[in-house]
Amino acid sequence: MADSFFDFHERVAKQRASLRSPKPATGGADEGVEPLTVTQLTAAIEKAIKSGVPGTITVRGEVSNASGRQASGHLYFTLKDSSACINCAMWRDAASRLQFKLEDGLEMIATGRVSVYAPQGRYQLQVQSLQPAGRGALELAFRQLQAKLAAEGLFAAERKKAIPLYPSRIVLLTSRATAALQDILKVLRRFPWIKLMLYHVPVQGQGSAPQIAQAIAHLNRHKTDIGGVDLIVLSRGGGSLEDLWSFNEEIVARAIAASRIPIVTGIGHEVDCTISDLVADYHAHTPTEAAQVITRNWGRAGDALVQLTTRLDRAIRQNILDARQRLTAAERHEFLRRPLDRIQMFRQLLDERQKSATLALRGRLRNAQHRLTAVAPRLLIAAQSSLKIRSARLDAFDRQLQALSPQAVLNRGYTITSIKKTGQILRSSTAAKIGDRLLTRFADGETESIVQDSRQMSLFE
Repeated sequence: MADSFFDFHERVAKQRASLRSPKPATGGADEGVEPLTVTQLTAAIEKAIKSGVPGTITVRGEVSNASGRQASGHLYFTLKDSSACINCAMWRDAASRLQFKLEDGLEMIATGRVSVYAPQGRYQLQVQSLQPAGRGALELAFRQLQAKLAAEGLFAAERKKAIPLYPSRIVLLTSRATAALQDILKVLRRFPWIKLMLYHVPVQGQGSAPQIAQAIAHLNRHKTDIGGVDLIVLSRGGGSLEDLWSFNEEIVARAIAASRIPIVTGIGHEVDCTISDLVADYHAHTPTEAAQVITRNWGRAGDALVQLTTRLDRAIRQNILDARQRLTAAERHEFLRRPLDRIQMFRQLLDERQKSATLALRGRLRNAQHRLTAVAPRLLIAAQSSLKIRSARLDAFDRQLQALSPQAVLNRGYTITSIKKTGQILRSSTAAKIGDRLLTRFADGETESIVQDSRQMSLFE
């Protein structure tokens, strides 16, 4: 049988006492006392703890140093009270079952077993389950998610979409086996013209929340493929907090917030309120109330139609009366009694306006002629002076051009020689090659020659 913690403590005390007794003069270790290795000592401590502490214990304390879930999925934190603390580790399998986020300051009841972590020489509590002290885990998870989404504005009234006044295409998003569906159909059967579509999803149990969220996203993506959707009714019957938990999942809340189609929720009984209700565009307390809310305008449509018909009839009668009065007044008007008088008056007015315009135009022409006659001599003198100046400048330019022209150069005894084939002017004797035919231009004609020597040219024969 394994030693208890107290037996181990007594044995270690005896070893310490023997170590403090006088040693031989040689300075060697006491005979018969074998020192423990660190591993042996740690194993002995772990063995003593396991034998002296129950296999499963429940501890209450305040959470501190919560590290959050690691990449491995494990959780590490500390439980403490006013006088002591203990390190805790919660492995991935147990941590994945937590419904809430572990935060510093939470009062927790932890169940697990004590073990020794040899690499750092400390004992710790391996936690197998965690429950909030004083309230349930689901309630804590609800409060945490509610605070998170409220801070993001998902519950704000200004982001909620208006419910259609007269929805004619409604999708019932629920399970076909629920009493909630029957409650809704009892109300909607009174409106046979409404097109109803059932989108079956599980509304309870593991994996139901992702399916509800996927259904909402699917309806938004394919609403035109099914002829359009005016409204989604998300519902289920009553139940415990655990039964309704799918509607408290964050994935469902965000799917409702992202929906472009208005969503009305009717979940549980009147006292129930889920996260989905808080995010929805309208929160009905029961499935029956949800059906009544979305059809309330249809229920009053007959009375509204009668009122509209009465108002329309009254408006038409008033318009007819007003039109008759205007027609009577028009019939009495002098213009309608003698319409040609009015036409003749406008014809005469048009003639007078045309005569006035003609006289005004003639007057302006006479004034323009007088002004032109007055300035004509001055304009003629100015034009003649400008013409003389420009003619003198043109003659000067002509003389300059004649002096610089090639013909003037030729007249002074010079010649211009070019290659006959290309027309290139020879400016150097090296530009001509033996055999090239050359044209030499004089003032009174041209001669042709062939290059025999680049340094000595003879006339072409």
